[in-house]
Amino acid sequence: MERLYGDLGQAIAGQKFGLNDETETIIAGERLYPGDPIFQKIGDEEFGYGAGIRSLALTASDALVDGNAVTVTVNGVTLEPVSFVESSPETFRRIASAINLSSELREIGVTAFLLEGNALAFFVTASGATLTASATVAGGASEPTFTSATGGNSKFRGVARHMDISFREGAGLFPSGHPVSVMTRGHITVRVADSANPDNLVPAYVIMSGDDVGKFTHVATGNYDCGCFFRSSRLESKLALIEVNGLK
Repeated sequence: MERLYGDLGQAIAGQKFGLNDETETIIAGERLYPGDPIFQKIGDEEFGYGAGIRSLALTASDALVDGNAVTVTVNGVTLEPVSFVESSPETFRRIASAINLSSELREIGVTAFLLEGNALAFFVTASGATLTASATVAGGASEPTFTSATGGNSKFRGVARHMDISFREGAGLFPSGHPVSVMTRGHITVRVADSANPDNLVPAYVIMSGDDVGKFTHVATGNYDCGCFFRSSRLESKLALIEVNGLK
């Protein structure tokens, strides 16, 4: 059984300092914890994810036509075929809705979205190391094919604020589908890597993979430049205070 709030560092991560801060609300696209760096996909501003976010673009070779039915498989879950309606973007919107309404896919943090102006593609997003997606077309006068490729980059949005929270899924966490208060500007405590050696006014970076994924460090190489700065050295050994400066 997961310990209440984890260790001491996790228990007080996400605490804000000072009065001058800005926060926004975002829906957790996966399980998140106070003090986590929160990322979003361009075009998918409703949902927030941790540092391990992945994205795939599924692009059709040509516009869909009347009679087409699109079958989508994501991480081994095959959805019911979606029939062509009105246009390719409208059909893709219905496909994205079907993905977002799938309890199996939501459970593993998968969501889908469209980008305005991109009439031949829809995007699938997930957290963690594995994301596979494919789409096939049957029926109609022509049957476009789909290619799958890594989508656009994720963007740092802010840091999840600490709250006294308890859900059916556990305490001290935000389950997928629940609102999260995200500090977009201000000072807040975050977890730091064991190897990090932060100091006041040193740039802070997010570790995006490996055992320390989601933690902050002073090391730039191979890590995400989130536009933040450390405003302390280590606190309680596993934490530090950073200044958040908005979407980057």
